[in-house]
Amino acid sequence: MGAASVASAAPTVIGFEEFGNVGISGPTVTTDYPGVVFSSTGVNVNIVSSQPGIGDGLNFLCTGSPGINCVGETILNFTDPVSGLSFLAVGSNNAGVQALVDVFVNGAFAATNNIVVGGLFNTPDLVDLSAFNSVTSIRIHDITDGGGLGWDNFTFTTAVPEPETYAMLLLGLGLLGFAAQRRKEMPV
Repeated sequence: MGAASVASAAPTVIGFEEFGNVGISGPTVTTDYPGVVFSSTGVNVNIVSSQPGIGDGLNFLCTGSPGINCVGETILNFTDPVSGLSFLAVGSNNAGVQALVDVFVNGAFAATNNIVVGGLFNTPDLVDLSAFNSVTSIRIHDITDGGGLGWDNFTFTTAVPEPETYAMLLLGLGLLGFAAQRRKEMPV
């Protein structure tokens, strides 16, 4: 019998464009996307903002106090572990390390990565966490950029069991049932 195989679904991309032009302070994002919950700490909220030319498209995520300043923690908790995770840091005013991201793998802290940006306001910077598999959560924090940072195009894949995995599971359960039945029928 072969090993169970798991395929990756097509990448999920969360770019916030479906909200349309919402201005500086649009809707709050929490459970709007399947498979991920957005949250923050304290009075901070995750708000969709619109500003042409700063992200990949019109909209991006800005986390901060209700007055919106894009310096609050952004936390993503994934329903199922993900791989191939990346996102864009947008709206940087200063170059260098301007934030940190904690990565949790299978529920345990794995690493803190620097978020390095170029300091060009209209040029998004890629934050590539694809070296991590089975990511269950990330926490973006300690933003030091003068104008704060926004986030865009969260991209990831979730493992999807292939049909033969279910077939092997059913076959295994059937064999266990058969063995238990035979043991029950055998005289002692």
